Amino acid sequence: MWLLTPEQTLTAARRSGLTEESLRLPGIAVLTFSKSIVDRLGELCGQADAMWLGPQHHPYATPELVRRGKYDGLDVTVLVPPMGASPLACIVEDLASCGVRGVFLACAAWSLGPPVQLGDTIVPAYSVGPDGTSIHYGNISGRVDVDPIVVEALSESCRKEGARVHVGGNASCEALYRITPEMVEKFRRQGCLCMENGEANTLLSVARTRGIVGGVLFQPYIELSQGWDPKWLGETYAATGRLQANAVLEACAELKRRRLL
Repeated sequence: MWLLTPEQTLTAARRSGLTEESLRLPGIAVLTFSKSIVDRLGELCGQADAMWLGPQHHPYATPELVRRGKYDGLDVTVLVPPMGASPLACIVEDLASCGVRGVFLACAAWSLGPPVQLGDTIVPAYSVGPDGTSIHYGNISGRVDVDPIVVEALSESCRKEGARVHVGGNASCEALYRITPEMVEKFRRQGCLCMENGEANTLLSVARTRGIVGGVLFQPYIELSQGWDPKWLGETYAATGRLQANAVLEACAELKRRRLL
């Protein structure tokens, strides 16, 4: 029995006056930290700012932005969560408790090198490595796999958008300034193409635990062996973000046609 639950948070929200219409989120949720993705999803879904869980309702983690709209008859909620695996776990749990049937993370990650290049897209088929959160959702082995149908839908939608797509592993490291060449090489030997700070592990593990669909779509914004270069955050990065938005929505439409959503 858990001492703190999403249901307690929802009860607090109701008592403060938040309506069932505001709390109920059918369809899918897309989590992102990218302005270009947020803006493009808004264009495609006709989205408007929405009331949902805020800091006055929640004991720990709430999104910075919530917007709601529709795409191809599918309800779409877009959220900008706090960065990091632990707060993201709370938000995915809250979304599941509010009726969301699928949660997708679309953002940027750290490339482990060739063949991944700036402007490419990466569809993780699995995510490996330690993090401090997903272990609490059954990820004891340090690996969580993505439903192959979700991987196929995301990769095919990226190809239809004209993107160069890589399907493989994602790695996790929660300490950006402590990534070593040996760590990168170890993950490359495991088939990993990119790395981030444990959010993929967590989203996929929480989604599996809560019985909803989970998927991830990345683009690179750092090549770790080359170090940090802000020039990567230019027009190619923004254009690839718009492509990610297109691809996630079309993949979700396909998953809806296949009755997974």
